[in-house]
Amino acid sequence: MENFIKVKSLEHLIELMSEQGGFHHDFFICLNGGGRSSKYLDFDGKHFSITNEIDGTKQKLLPKNLFNRKLTNIGYAIENGSFYAYAY
Repeated sequence: MENFIKVKSLEHLIELMSEQGGFHHDFFICLNGGGRSSKYLDFDGKHFSITNEIDGTKQKLLPKNLFNRKLTNIGYAIENGSFYAYAY
């Protein structure tokens, strides 16, 4: 996938966000069949604020909770190589 960066870990996610000139960024989960679940993330150093662009729902989670599938699929997507940052 060109113009996209695969997120490899939680640490890599935080690194990518800070490299983009701030602690926010657009991401997506690559779904089966080629669809995308777009996310807007903001990180204040303690919590991730997540906006799920498909329906506008918002979440505020600790980093460890990104890997709780009852709360979000972001951690699962990172672990399975299907979470990407848009490369601007």
